[in-house]
Amino acid sequence: MNTLVFKKGDVIFRQGDFSSVMYDIAKGKVGVFADYETERVHQLAELKAGDFLGEMGMIEVYPRSATAVALEDGTVLNEIGENELNAYFNDKPEKLLKIMKQVSARLREIDKKYLSACRVAFESAAAEAESTGKSEQLKEKMEAIYEEYEKL
Repeated sequence: MNTLVFKKGDVIFRQGDFSSVMYDIAKGKVGVFADYETERVHQLAELKAGDFLGEMGMIEVYPRSATAVALEDGTVLNEIGENELNAYFNDKPEKLLKIMKQVSARLREIDKKYLSACRVAFESAAAEAESTGKSEQLKEKMEAIYEEYEKL
């Protein structure tokens, strides 16, 4: 396992990169951004010591879904490769539960947003069917939800 130290503003990995490693944040903070370095940049999360990042890309062998950037000088990350994963969790079993809780919280948040989108779509269809004049408000709600999901 490698220990890496980053300065504020250093990019840890970029959206679209392939990688077979994840990181355990030992010190500092990391920002997770969609469309980093564009006019559409959006911060998805701010992670702190004890949190993990990059686990989805490592497990799925899929391109990174976002860009990770150190938010503080002296941010320390433990880099965990696929070959080191079992040994790491054998040595630190509490970390496995932590990562499961972190992934579960992310899924719960996405579920909440998805249900909100479904509710707005239903209300929009109902308003159109009833011709109640609500359709413009619902259109604006749907557009806001679409823009939020587009950032994910």
